Amino acid sequence: MTIVRDDYFDEIVGGLRSRGVDVRHYALVASPETLRKRLSTRIAFMRSGLRRETWAVQQIPRCVAALARERYATHVETDQRTTDEVVEWIADDAGLTLNAPRLAPWRYQLRRLKVGIGHIR
Repeated sequence: MTIVRDDYFDEIVGGLRSRGVDVRHYALVASPETLRKRLSTRIAFMRSGLRRETWAVQQIPRCVAALARERYATHVETDQRTTDEVVEWIADDAGLTLNAPRLAPWRYQLRRLKVGIGHIR
């Protein structure tokens, strides 16, 4: 979930923390070019949802600018990292041990396809 509005961040994350919940917030950041490329792969799966993805592309400058601020916790650069590398970095930073091994490349692609198909409306 992307939260870039301070009032929403304070309500959600601040609210949980005020109740004693150990919240660790990581902002996955990428260049606008990388984000456009990632969204274009989503668009390839879409038909009627093209308008929604166009909206997402229009939000890139606002979200990149907001997430670059220190307020949004630990920044995790994702431009040159695979999904597995991002997961492993966050787990290491949070002091967590991953129990499941990385997916085999074919299973990863199958999972990615399933997620893409799930975005079709």
